[in-house]
Amino acid sequence: MANIFAILTAVVLAASAYVAYKNKEMYTVEIENREEEQGRLKKSQERLKGLQDDRDATIDERKGVEEDTIAKQKTEADQKEKNAGLKSAIDSGREAIADNQVKIDEFKEKTKELGELSEIAGKIERMSNEIAGLEDDKANKTATLANLISEKNGTEASIDRYQEINTKVSQKKSYFSSTRITAIYGNWGFVTLGAGNSAGVVAGSRLNVVRGGETVAKLQVRSVEAGRASADIVPDSLAEDTVLMVGDKVVPSNDGEAKAQAAN
Repeated sequence: MANIFAILTAVVLAASAYVAYKNKEMYTVEIENREEEQGRLKKSQERLKGLQDDRDATIDERKGVEEDTIAKQKTEADQKEKNAGLKSAIDSGREAIADNQVKIDEFKEKTKELGELSEIAGKIERMSNEIAGLEDDKANKTATLANLISEKNGTEASIDRYQEINTKVSQKKSYFSSTRITAIYGNWGFVTLGAGNSAGVVAGSRLNVVRGGETVAKLQVRSVEAGRASADIVPDSLAEDTVLMVGDKVVPSNDGEAKAQAAN
């Protein structure tokens, strides 16, 4: 009985070992198959990625080709437009040349009796020189006339000024703007002034002594030199409580002509 159990045990162990061996063999095969499938999958994925990259590159290339095609089409259209413009310009130029030729022929016909163009050019040049000479002569005479007019105006202004001065002198009126008292001789009743006949002080004329905008005294010019003059203080003309001072302002009087006896 024990032998039977031993035999059965050995058989079971042998069967188990065989099954385990077969399982291991099948496991190894399955692992190898899986690794092989994974290898094929990896290659397929790499091939797929390569195809996708090729597709993307093809799309980009196609896009570039399309853009280049559009640009070339636009360039072609622009060039056609330019060519059309050039053709129009050429046609216009030809028409202008034809018109000019007609005008030249007409001009030649009209000037046939005048001689060759070189002769006409010489005549035109001579006439131009003559006209230029006349223009220069006119300009010179115009400038001379302007100078004469200016000189005449200056002379007339001087004459008017001298006539005005002569009138003032004949009327015994001084024509200076203002001067100052330079000295006072109260005992003799006269003063000296810092202006003479060169400034417009006239002998025998009446003058006013002005202070604060008011006339405080009147003077009668006694004698005149080039750069100074003396004048008598007109009696009773000195304002009340007023004393003449050196530096007082003196201006011509508007009282009219001085009396002849006051000038002596």
